[in-house]
Amino acid sequence: METFKTHIFSNGLKLIYHEVNHAIASHIAFNIHVGSRDDSETPGMAHCFEHMLFKGTKKRKAYNIINRLEIVGGEMNAFTTKEITVLYASVTHDHFERALELMTDLTFNSVFPDKELVKEKKVISEEINMYLDTPEENIYDEFQEMVFANHPLGPNILGNQESILTVDQSKLFSFHKTYYQPQNIALSISSSIPFKKAIYWIEKHCILDTKNTNIAKRQVFKKYGAKSFVKQTEHIQCHSILGNVCYDFNHPKRIPMLLLNNILGGPGMNSRLNLSIREKFGYTYNIESGYSAFEDTGLFHCYLSTEKKHLEKANSLLLKELKKLREFPLTPIQLKQAISQFKGQISLAEENRLNLILALGKNLVQNYPIESLESALQKVGQITAKELQDIAQEVFEPSQISSLNFISE
Repeated sequence: METFKTHIFSNGLKLIYHEVNHAIASHIAFNIHVGSRDDSETPGMAHCFEHMLFKGTKKRKAYNIINRLEIVGGEMNAFTTKEITVLYASVTHDHFERALELMTDLTFNSVFPDKELVKEKKVISEEINMYLDTPEENIYDEFQEMVFANHPLGPNILGNQESILTVDQSKLFSFHKTYYQPQNIALSISSSIPFKKAIYWIEKHCILDTKNTNIAKRQVFKKYGAKSFVKQTEHIQCHSILGNVCYDFNHPKRIPMLLLNNILGGPGMNSRLNLSIREKFGYTYNIESGYSAFEDTGLFHCYLSTEKKHLEKANSLLLKELKKLREFPLTPIQLKQAISQFKGQISLAEENRLNLILALGKNLVQNYPIESLESALQKVGQITAKELQDIAQEVFEPSQISSLNFISE
């Protein structure tokens, strides 16, 4: 049975610790409760800030940061989402303190050199261009902008070419002072290092004085109306996405929604969308559905790419699968198989300890419940066919579905 130990330090820093026996690797993540929905007037700010964490501290140059863990075979990276920013590292357990000290230095002592900022703006500009050249990524970003129009959840995490140019050193320092404070951060760790020893090292390196952290409350998403848009593109294939807003992270229907999404277009090759559109007709190479839960709302989507001559038929088949789930409850055998598959996927995912601490850290920093694998599997096992059908009737309601199509010229 998995056990997770939690601790809150004197300065408000939170910790969740997964102690494992005989593990060679230690995984450490700093989870900061700030994401692109907190960018305010500068779209892309949180993401740009994440890049700049690696560009220099009060005692290290960018090269020293890059080299610090690499020379001992370790790895370090970071990412930004709509709601959190994460800095994480994996090292052998004998280099645990080295990684912890470095990540603390980056999180709390970055100095954002002007010369490095100039270069990094160019890097981010190229990253934006890369996404614009990747329609399967770009269409999802534009779909979110359409669904969450005039709300902070809408803009692309990367920002845009114009907004990135407005980022300067003073904005970065202000952003750091507001959000990168101990009480706005959760540490999530998986290691064979004894818990008490880890506490000692964290107190040695991470327990800084609490500073002002008057963080503005996030704007709650309330207003949604279904929209449809067609965009002409120069891409060879057509790309199509449709979906609806749905349940936030704490909603009791979140777990059943995850199962329903898994049945419809999850990662398994036996998903309904894959079987009915790719395997049966060969209309697409890439088809999927997804569900993202945020603090105050959620987003369900289905995506496919295909030749222009197959687009109408492929979309028709997709809508037919949504209709089936609305109108016909799963049979006992279908439900049992779907639950068994989902439980297996959850269990296998937890074997990846890095993914585990990233999930735990997200929950802790956003004040979501921390539950064991056994508890999660138990909840999945209690889902009924009636629950799934009720959710399908609500989320897949045709009048509430938004759509976006990239049509090749």
